[in-house]
Amino acid sequence: MKASAIAARGLLLLLGACTGAHRTESPARSPKAEEPSKYVRTDSLGTRTCFAEDGETWPDLFPRGALALNLGPHLDMSHRSQELLELEQCWCSYKLLALKEDSLLPLAPDSEVYRFTWMPSFEPYRLIRVEHRGSVYSLHVKEEGNSKGALAVDRRILLTPTQWQALQHRLEQARFWTLDRFAPPNSLVYLDGSQWLFEGGRKGRYRALDIQSPEPDGRAGALYGLGAFMMELAGLPMDRNALY
Repeated sequence: MKASAIAARGLLLLLGACTGAHRTESPARSPKAEEPSKYVRTDSLGTRTCFAEDGETWPDLFPRGALALNLGPHLDMSHRSQELLELEQCWCSYKLLALKEDSLLPLAPDSEVYRFTWMPSFEPYRLIRVEHRGSVYSLHVKEEGNSKGALAVDRRILLTPTQWQALQHRLEQARFWTLDRFAPPNSLVYLDGSQWLFEGGRKGRYRALDIQSPEPDGRAGALYGLGAFMMELAGLPMDRNALY
């Protein structure tokens, strides 16, 4: 079984985390009182900024606590500590910014959006964002490039209503908006594999599911199928050996 890209993230664990504010569907345990963080600065308006030891700063692109749950390959769940939560949200924000992405929030009143970011240990990251705004359905696909600031893939595709409905079917199968039962945590530490980050926003709601190398068979199978379908929709079909 393959697992999450923890080793690849190790070089940036000094970075940090910050978050915005929005109604989030991710269950999170908030501390009773905000403790000073060595990774995040919060201004008087509540805007949180990640910072690194070298002085580099960047915004958190997630609502507070959005990535509090760490899901394993079989939907085994553990809660991140406050420090690890900040590190994870900063890491993911840093990588999304490198892919020239922004926060999904705030949502436009007439929009619905889903974003899948695939982050393997030893391959370029890929991102697929699907949106419905007004009468337009679109998909934006991106892939990391070899040089800093350059993307190997960066294209937008118009979708049909039938393709949008097929995506909705996959979301329902995966219970993206309603999934709330998970397996007990285990003591395994995953040193390679990939991180699958799903985000969604609609009608003022936001949810993120952060999964380590979901198994295609078993409890995480529908979420694996959702990611595989979005890859196919983007024109990047991958078999089970390549998509892990």
